Amino acid sequence: MTKKILVAAILTGILGVVLYLFFPKELDERATTDLADVPDIYLKKVQIQAFNETGHLAYELAAEEIEQFTVQTKMLFKHLNILVERENGEQWHMSARLGSVQPESDNPSQILEPIELLGTVNVYSGDINDPEYLFNGMNVVYDPSTNTIYSDEEVYIKASGSTYDADSFRFDLTTKRLALSSEPGSQVEIQHESTIEPE
Repeated sequence: MTKKILVAAILTGILGVVLYLFFPKELDERATTDLADVPDIYLKKVQIQAFNETGHLAYELAAEEIEQFTVQTKMLFKHLNILVERENGEQWHMSARLGSVQPESDNPSQILEPIELLGTVNVYSGDINDPEYLFNGMNVVYDPSTNTIYSDEEVYIKASGSTYDADSFRFDLTTKRLALSSEPGSQVEIQHESTIEPE
């Protein structure tokens, strides 16, 4: 009788170990969420006006959605449009499907942080059908503190009657100074638009 009880106890112990090893431990383990992946603030159809240190309007930003991640010190925009109006009345329009502001984690966020326009980006001034300046590219950064746009991705540019294809660029919206660069082994392509006057 004692032998049967001992064998039953051993079998029960082995079965318990097998069940413990092969089935999930639901009592002690709970599903966790990484808080860095969850936005603290979620807003829809937002318009922001940002002013510089002198009190002048730096830019207007409109987005379908804004998510703020305090843990990552990041703000994410979806379907955003930026309007920059210069004091001389010149307007710059920027649009992208996504945008991001991500300041350094040890510095407080400022409203004039650089804005990363992600994916396909369009920037132009003047009439949309006949822009004076046009930039089509990927992942363009707009820095309102220096009033510049730049990218390390391929870009197509139309400016001052010429068109350019380059691997990266930097453009000052105030001075209209354009700096282009290309990867080793390739070159910046420049084409001049010609107009034929009727006789």
